[in-house]
Amino acid sequence: MFKLVFSCLVFALLFCAHPAAAFVPDDEELAALLHKSYGPLASWEADMTFPAHPGVSVNILYARGKWRQQWRAGDAAQAVGVAGTVVSACTGGPFPLSPLFVWMVPNPLESWRAWGVDVAPRSYGFYGDAPCIMLGADPGDDASPAIYLDNEDMAPLLVRYRADGRLIAVEYADYMTLGGFRLPQKVVLTVDGETLEASVKWRSVMKSGDGKLYARDAIPSLPCAEPPAPFGFLRDNFRYPSTR
Repeated sequence: MFKLVFSCLVFALLFCAHPAAAFVPDDEELAALLHKSYGPLASWEADMTFPAHPGVSVNILYARGKWRQQWRAGDAAQAVGVAGTVVSACTGGPFPLSPLFVWMVPNPLESWRAWGVDVAPRSYGFYGDAPCIMLGADPGDDASPAIYLDNEDMAPLLVRYRADGRLIAVEYADYMTLGGFRLPQKVVLTVDGETLEASVKWRSVMKSGDGKLYARDAIPSLPCAEPPAPFGFLRDNFRYPSTR
């Protein structure tokens, strides 16, 4: 009798310690939570800087997958594109993509599946000190494609996937609130063990939706010089997820 009572007590304590384990949201609930937090976020503008590369900054405009970048380091270098495709750039060669392009995308669940993240396995855990919903990988699995979302506001904490044979992980941290949306002020990109840290200053939300900003002819026809690092690192290493 004592063993039975003791076993029941242990079970109750474990259940109370992890109450959320019984309430992991299904696809419909998760989609609704994501839409509530980020569905209305149609556009944004931010400036990205790099602690290891002072004097280099990037102004980024984004609207439902379309984007515009202006790198500033003395002279300016500009490009426009859609998702992982550069539509027009003033540089003679390839133009880098921003890790912010995979932060929160339209139709996130469908997009993550297309990126190779198996969103069916999901559990509650911690990423650092933050309680989160883990999609695609359990704690301790550092290799599988995965999405970690803040347990309360659905803010992405980690986006990890494979592209062109590389394991790419992007961490988003130091969240702030602007216009009712939770936005990261720190981004850490890791590609096959190489890391780049960036700071993000958010300029506005819901004010960059004008399609003219992202048109091919919005980029000056005059050629421009390639900016200094980390332009080359991002160009050569960061890849947008390929769809399946």
